[in-house]
Amino acid sequence: MPVNKTTKAPLLSFTSSPLITSNKLHKILNKLIMSQPALLGVSTLTINFRDKSYSSESGGYHPVEICLHKTASNSWLIQYITDFAYFGSYYPELDRNVDFDISKGTAFISGTGWIDINRRDIKDFYRTWESNFLSYLNMDCFDEIEVTCF
Repeated sequence: MPVNKTTKAPLLSFTSSPLITSNKLHKILNKLIMSQPALLGVSTLTINFRDKSYSSESGGYHPVEICLHKTASNSWLIQYITDFAYFGSYYPELDRNVDFDISKGTAFISGTGWIDINRRDIKDFYRTWESNFLSYLNMDCFDEIEVTCF
């Protein structure tokens, strides 16, 4: 989902967090939210990015879910970013692979468990993860992007 650099829609503001989420990610989230004006009145949204061909047999791009919450000051706070993957050999199941739970200040990495999100290695890992995710978006690897509110 390449970002159109000529978009003149007003930018939504994002609350800072322990993980430094890039302006590129904010612009993409802004574009998705602004493309559906009815979403501006809600307080919580989830955005799911899927590669419909992703499977345990053939691989593909991991599904990603981002949850945002609108604060009292009308800015958006990224509550969590979760990357899912298949685990298991005979009966693989889709499960959490990486989870940046910004609202709780923790991160989960498969094989490691829960870790404080403020650790330098977690921040470094996040920057790499986000860079890869943004590259996948620019390459149109996700053929289903769904925004839901609750």
